[in-house]
Formats: sequence, C-alpha cells, structure tokens
Amino acid sequence: MLTFMENKGIPKETAVSVIIPVYNVAAWLDECLRSVVGQTFTDFEAILVDDGSTDGSSELCDEWAKKDFRIRVIHKENAGPSAARNTGILEAKGRYFCFLDSDDWIELSFLQKMYRTISFEQADMAECDVWRVDSITGKKTLRRISGVMGRRYSTEEQMEYGYTAIWKCMFRRELFTENKVDFPDCHSEARALYPLLLCLSKKRSYVPEALYYYRLFRKGSLSEKPRKAAGSRAEGIGAYEILIQNFLDRGLYEKNREILKKLVIHKLSDLLAAFFTQRTAEEFERLTKEYCEFIHTAFPEYESRTYMNISGYNLNKVLGNMRLLHDPGRRINFSSLISLMNPVEKTPVIRHKNRYRRIMLEREADNRFWSLIEEKKPDFIVLDFIEERFDIMAYQGGYLTKSDAFDGCEMKPEPERIIWRDSRECMELWKKSALGFIERMEKDYPDAEIVLVKNYLAEKKGDIYGQEYFADLDEIRKINGILEQYYKVFQQYCKKVKIVEAAECQYYFTDREYEYGAVPSHLNELANREIAGMIEECIGI
Repeated sequence: MLTFMENKGIPKETAVSVIIPVYNVAAWLDECLRSVVGQTFTDFEAILVDDGSTDGSSELCDEWAKKDFRIRVIHKENAGPSAARNTGILEAKGRYFCFLDSDDWIELSFLQKMYRTISFEQADMAECDVWRVDSITGKKTLRRISGVMGRRYSTEEQMEYGYTAIWKCMFRRELFTENKVDFPDCHSEARALYPLLLCLSKKRSYVPEALYYYRLFRKGSLSEKPRKAAGSRAEGIGAYEILIQNFLDRGLYEKNREILKKLVIHKLSDLLAAFFTQRTAEEFERLTKEYCEFIHTAFPEYESRTYMNISGYNLNKVLGNMRLLHDPGRRINFSSLISLMNPVEKTPVIRHKNRYRRIMLEREADNRFWSLIEEKKPDFIVLDFIEERFDIMAYQGGYLTKSDAFDGCEMKPEPERIIWRDSRECMELWKKSALGFIERMEKDYPDAEIVLVKNYLAEKKGDIYGQEYFADLDEIRKINGILEQYYKVFQQYCKKVKIVEAAECQYYFTDREYEYGAVPSHLNELANREIAGMIEECIGI
C-alpha cells in the first residue's frame, strides 16, 4: 500500500525527476538531500520513496518535504530498492530522470551539467565520473567511468568494462517507458539493467567530471551484506540470468552474445574480488563453484582452465581481463621466491587494517602457496617478479618479503635483520631459491604449465596523449636492472617456461589518474588488456 505526502506547487511536468529510494539511512539522509535542494539547476522534482524505514528516515523525509515544495514523499511497505525505484518511475513527472542512493550525495552542479549535456546532445542517457569515498577513512578516489586515459569506450567496451551503476546516469524517460524497462528484484540489480540500457540507447553522452559521491563501506549497506532474492543460487547470478533473458526477449541476444559472455566472465570475476574478503572460506568456495557452473550453463563453449598466480597487484588486474573466471582465492601477492622456498619456522602474529593485505601476508608467513597448489591443482601458474624488488627480512629461521603491504602492519616478533635487494647476498639467495622453485615444480607438478610475465616498473606516467618520466627514474632503472637479471636466470634454468614480454605492449606506462595511485608498479587498463591477450595466446585460449 502506498501513501503520499504531496507538495502543492509542483508543475505537471518538470525537466528532471530525481528518484531516491530511502531505507534506514537516517544518519546520511540530510547530507544527501542538502546536495539535492542546493542544486544550481532548479527545474526538478525529488521523489523520496520511503521503503518502510524503521529508523526515523520516514519522518526525515516528511520534514524535508515540508521545507521544499520540490520534494514529494511516497511511503510504502518494504520491498527492496528495485521496487522503490520502479514506484518512483511510475510517479515521475520529469522528461528525464536520475536515481540517487540516499546515503550518497552529488555536486551542486550535477543536475545542471548532466541535463545540459543530455538535452543538448539529444541523447538517451548521460553519465559522469564518480568519487568513491571511504566511510572509514574519508579518503576519496576518482573513478573514470566511460574510458581510460582519455580514450572513450565504444558501446561494447562500455558494456564489458564500464562502471556498472545506475546512480551516476541521467536517462530520457522514453528509454524506460518505450522499451518497457524496469528494475528487477535481485542482488546487483544494476548488473541486470545497465548493459541493456547501453544497448537500447541510440545515443549516449558523457560528462568527463566527477559529479557523484559514492559512499564505500557504509555499515549496514546492501553492498556490505547483500540482499538475496528468493531462488538465487549465488549473489549476482540472478542478475545475469535476467540480463540474458532481457536480451533474448528483445531479439538482441545473437548479435550481442560474445560481448555478453565477456562481460559476464569479467563482472563475475569483479564480484569474486569484492567478496573475497567479505565471505568465509566455505562461502567463497561455493560462490566460485556456482559462478563457474553458471558460465558453463549460459555459454557451453566456455573453456574452464584454472590457474594460480604469484605476482604483484597489477598482474591481478591483467589476469582479470582474460576470458577465464579470475579467482582471488588462488593468488599469492606481496611475496617472493625467497620466502616461498625459505619458510619461517614460527608464524608471526599479523595485524592489519586492510583485510586483503593481512590475508596475503598470512599466506606468505604460512608458506600457503604449496598447500594451495596441492589443493587446487591448477592447469598453469602465472608469475612475475615485480614483488622481487623489495628487500628481504630474516625471520624465525626463514625469510619474509618486506613489501609495501607492511605499511600499516603490526607484526610480532620484529624481524631479525634486513637483506638489501641490491646486495650480493640477496642475489645469491634469490638464485638458489629460484632454482629450488623450478626443481620442485618440475618434480611435484610436472603437468602445470609455467607462464612468466616479464613485468617491470613503469618509467613513465600519463595518458594516450602524452607521458612524463617518474621523478625517481634512476632508482626505477636500477630496480629494473635487478629484475632483468632475475628473468634471465629463470628463463635459462626453467626449460618448460612460457615467456610473455609484457613490456613490449603499446602503452607500457602508468595511468596518471589510476584510482589506487600513479606508482611505477601499476600500469593502465589498455596495457593490462593487451598483456592479458598475450597470455591467452601463450597458453592457447
């Protein structure tokens, strides 16, 4: 049952309807609505759809409606955000509409810039860039949503790589009404809708400016503990079942089948990455298994080949672009061959505010690689030596890698001494460890292919239009000289290794606007995709 709090004075038609589902967000709603009523563009209505809130949000909605005639409130029984958005669409009077999450906020120029762009270009939808704001630390990071390094995505690229979210968009009303589009009741509902809207749009526009603030890690949010619809086998699967069915129902499936397969693999890999630190080992194993089964069911030709990686963070990004489901449970990051082959006798107590880094540090300390390879029995191992740039810590009869994961880490007891990476001692220790690794792999896992991705620290940062050298170029080249020696040794002694010359790709430099920092160990998404293709060619996918 719906109840309405109507404001008098709203015209029968307005330029933009801002549809805001509200459910138990009393702590954040005022900030959200202040950003709405303060817009420099004034020809809009705000529809607050109160989805049965129990924390005082309902009363806040009514108070705001009393203060501003452009705000309308609809109270309804709780049925989830999709039903709330659908209610808002039915009630909207705007020629265009957008969807704002009630715990987020927007720049005061959001409506003006988005409306000006979509109406002037006569587009069906417009998008803007996003600030992702950490609720715990307050740190904000920029997410470009419609391209990389200054190059716009095609529609197909946007479907596969674009930021799957509805709230940073503005839509022409008819895109929904003429195509009979509504929000489905499932986890990750935007995944079921966003690619379809891209495909249905005759023209889409882009505002290359971050106008939306998305709140990360908000306690109690659906992304923190997602709501599962009845009958869903695992989070996200229901959304892609609906997406595929929508393409079938509209006669769009055959034309878009390959891009749908790519985006399903890519986006389910993204979900696995997000859930890796949020789920128990048993839950995560179930998710991985069900995702793989779903891909096989939807696309029977999918070739499921499993792998593990020993690598730096950027190689994770590379491997996530392969046409294989990328399982972060099979990663060893922030480690080195020295620590793999010289385990500590007593595991330290490790505390870290970053759960992912803590897990990876614990994997190194527990020498987890060897138990993982025994358990997972991967078809191939992918490694690079980027993490070999770090110094080594002598510790409890073995060694640990003094990687940047130790920033913000507490470890007891303290390391005994540091072995500098550019020392003769470290070179001799590394060579002995590399030969031991090669020998053990050949003896115990002869069927596992080994793919060595020759990655180096990038010397430049920039975009496709221009780059500049990093300030510490001499130090970068010194480290790369050490890495080159390591690659030569490994290639010489590992007869079965397959080599990927990553540095030969076209754009081997760091994206200066990379979300997690423009540092030499990060590349860019164009380079990552090209390297992923090199690996696929190397192993015959």
